[in-house]
Amino acid sequence: MADDKYFMVRSLEKALYVIETMATKSNWKLKTLNEACSIPKGTLQRILRTLEELGYVRQLERGGAYALTLKLLKIGKQIASQSDLSSTLKPVLVKLRDKVNETVNLSVLSGVNMVLVHQVTSDHALQMDSVIGDSFPAYFSASGKVFLAFLPEDDLRRFIKELRRSDSSVTTDMINHIYKEIESVREKGIGFDFEELYKGVRCAAAPVFDDTGNIIATISCSIPTVRLDRYFSQKLLYEIPLAAAESSRLFQAPDRSFTLDIDEAVEQFVGR
Repeated sequence: MADDKYFMVRSLEKALYVIETMATKSNWKLKTLNEACSIPKGTLQRILRTLEELGYVRQLERGGAYALTLKLLKIGKQIASQSDLSSTLKPVLVKLRDKVNETVNLSVLSGVNMVLVHQVTSDHALQMDSVIGDSFPAYFSASGKVFLAFLPEDDLRRFIKELRRSDSSVTTDMINHIYKEIESVREKGIGFDFEELYKGVRCAAAPVFDDTGNIIATISCSIPTVRLDRYFSQKLLYEIPLAAAESSRLFQAPDRSFTLDIDEAVEQFVGR
C-alpha cells in the first residue's frame, strides 16, 4: 500500500535527518547528537563515518565533536543559482535596491531556518556580510516571522514542534511571543527584527505569494542602525511591501490587502 511508503530508503532517510539536525548547531558531540536524533548509537556512528568519508561531515579532533562541512553550502549555492524564483524576481530586487540603496535579500524557509537564495548588494561600505546559502533562525528574523505568519496552520504547528525538538532553549513564553508577532504580520503584511539576529542591524521583510496564495519567499532589507532615521525608514517601509506585491503578481498570486500604517510602522521600526 502507498501508505506503507515501501519505496523509502530508511538508511538514506536517517542520514538526511542527521544532516538536518546537525545544521541547527555549529558542532555536535556524539552523545548529544544521539539524544537529538534518537537513532541507535552504532547506526549513528556508521552514518557519521559515511558522511565524513564523502566530505559532508568532519570531526573537529580525534574523538571530539562533529560538524558539517561547506560541501552542502556549495550544493545549495548551485541549486539557488538555478532557481526560477531567483531569476524571475531578480529585476524586482534590483529595482528595490536602486530605490533604497540597501542590500536586498530573497529568502525561503528550510526546516526551522530561513535560507538566503538571492541577494542584490548596495554600494555601502558598511553592510551585512552574507552569502547565498547562508541560513539563520526563522523565529529571530524578520523574514522568518513573515514566512511563519502565512504558513498554513498545520505547517506552523509542525514548525513549532520541530523548533522545540531541535532547540531546548525555546520556552513557552518564546512560542507565545512568536505567535503574537506573526499575528501582527498577518494584519500589516510586514515584519521586523530589532537586532535580535545581529547586533546593530535591523531588518524589515514582506511576503511573496504564488498563484495558490501560498507564501513562497520573503523580500527583506537589513540595515545598520547607524543609517536608520525616520525619513529613510518611511521610504524603506513603503518600498519593500511594494516590491513584494509586484513579485507576487509575477506568480499570478491573488490580491491581498493589509492594514499597514506607515507612520506607526516607522515609529516601531526606528523608535523601539
